[in-house]
Amino acid sequence: MTPAVQTRLLRPGVIVGLVLVCGLLVPPARAQEPPPDSFRYRVDVQLVLLSASVLTPDGRPVTDLGEDAFEVYENGQLRPIKLFERKTALPLQLVLLVDASLSAASELKAQKVAMARFIQRVLLPKDTAALYELSGKSKPVVDFSDSPQKLQEGLQLIKVRAGTALYDAIVEVSAKLKEREGRRVMVVVSDGNDTTSQSDFQAALRAIQEAEATLFALVVRPIPGESGRYVRGEHVLITLSDLTGGRVFFTERVGEMDRFFDELSDLLRTQYLIGYQAGPPGYRSEFRTIEVRIKGQADTVQHRKGYYAEPRP
Repeated sequence: MTPAVQTRLLRPGVIVGLVLVCGLLVPPARAQEPPPDSFRYRVDVQLVLLSASVLTPDGRPVTDLGEDAFEVYENGQLRPIKLFERKTALPLQLVLLVDASLSAASELKAQKVAMARFIQRVLLPKDTAALYELSGKSKPVVDFSDSPQKLQEGLQLIKVRAGTALYDAIVEVSAKLKEREGRRVMVVVSDGNDTTSQSDFQAALRAIQEAEATLFALVVRPIPGESGRYVRGEHVLITLSDLTGGRVFFTERVGEMDRFFDELSDLLRTQYLIGYQAGPPGYRSEFRTIEVRIKGQADTVQHRKGYYAEPRP
């Protein structure tokens, strides 16, 4: 029986009084002895939750590691791991941002087809996803829904428009993700060219870090070679994905989009969930760095690189 996870959040990603309950919950008036496979586990410390993907040097997910293989450091100090799952049961809170600007217009139809397949494959009944259009102004097309059909129908409403407000969209979406419990994931399909945002790169980075979300990006190159690349936009997406524990994929051919979404689906379904004891609270809000290591192995660990700690009252 799969354990149900019930938490009371002090802030996104930091948990006090974590309770794991497996088995049938009944009203107190009818309480019975729990079945043999039930257990209750209570931790009265602050936990920072991390979703981590472990990849071999050639990019394949590693899914058979135990808790003893991991070390977690906060601000360079080794911290004790208090919670570990090989395959996280936390619900997925997913936002898809589709570039509808003129610079990506030639690939928009293929993007819709690939994303429709991805939605059908990745969403489980406990998960929700939202759909945003990236154009001159960030535009929500479908709010958070657990219906793949509704999301797929929303893809057909996205039309080519002028301009791209990438940073504004990231700030807006991050605020919405911050309110939701689960693994917060943002998927951006774009060339990274921002032309109309009121926000800047630093504001977008701060917003997604405060939401403790992960950004994955599919960089669209409508024209192969250097002439079809917006290098600055690519570096923006690379930096955002690296600092938040995501990954960037590049495509120059329509057929490669399906491969990106297949690999992304595998990554999201093979993540480890790690909860470690946070360091002592400070007297002001601060950004604390996080590093996850695999003992004695050359595998790469993808995870968010830090979080903003709440100040001590």
